[in-house]
Amino acid sequence: MLAQSTHHLLWLREQDHPAISLPRWQQQVELLGNFYQSQACLILQVVNGSVQVVCARQSQNLHLNGGTGFEDAGLLAMIDDYDGYNLTKSSGTNFTSELSQFNQVLSRPIFWPDGELFGCILICDPVQAKYRERLTPLVETATSLIQAELKHVFLMQQVKMLSVQDEQTCMLNPYGFSLMAPRQLSLSRRFGSHAGIILIEEMMSESLESSKEDAGQRIRMLARIIHDNLRDADVSARVGHRQFIILCFIDNESNLDALVSRLKKQISKEDPNLRLVTGQSYFTPDTQISLDPMQKKAKENLNINKLEHQKTAR
Repeated sequence: MLAQSTHHLLWLREQDHPAISLPRWQQQVELLGNFYQSQACLILQVVNGSVQVVCARQSQNLHLNGGTGFEDAGLLAMIDDYDGYNLTKSSGTNFTSELSQFNQVLSRPIFWPDGELFGCILICDPVQAKYRERLTPLVETATSLIQAELKHVFLMQQVKMLSVQDEQTCMLNPYGFSLMAPRQLSLSRRFGSHAGIILIEEMMSESLESSKEDAGQRIRMLARIIHDNLRDADVSARVGHRQFIILCFIDNESNLDALVSRLKKQISKEDPNLRLVTGQSYFTPDTQISLDPMQKKAKENLNINKLEHQKTAR
């Protein structure tokens, strides 16, 4: 599991973030709705193709209250058509959701600071037509205000990521592992999953004495292979200069052995000169509810294998 930003995957209404003022967002839709004399003015959020109403101003109950969720491919297509300058216009016949009740819809997309789509502002059935072009700056002002608050959320997320992320590999660091692994372990216990701990450590040899750049490339290569061979529920981290830890969820102990074998084979394929030592431990759901005994047993196994490696290398 790499430390990943999730700012664009969480519904804003379900979070309590000090940087976001939903009453201020509501003021913006009220203002735009009044100036455009529209049937409805909405701020929508899009997550993985699904849509949720963040704030709404309706002339009557149009079933588009805050928190309402729906899917609408026509809306996503409309957002994609934005040219970067003018509000995008669309007919209600292009929508498959409650938005289909409107004759005309104006749209302006909203983005996160990294360019990811947040959602859009919708102005539905605006009556004001004479001064519509003069009202466009109002939409841009509202968009800027919203995106400024989203920037604060984004920056706080980045700071949080840096505190749990290993800078060189983008994996979790020891602190990140201590936060994430117990949560995943607790969740897996509820479903009766078996768990295993794997420790992987690079052993230095004379043939691998090289520059810091080469050493960094090997570390990043190890991190990539570990990440590529794990499932989403598994947790991995860099816990030492040359040491990695994996918490994996498996059906039986043979699966743990198979994972270790697969990792060694893949690493050897990419760098035959790289020498690794591993340690592992396996636990059933009814034996342990804490990570500490699992890590201790894996560490003991790693130390035994280190001694064997040193004897062989002599």
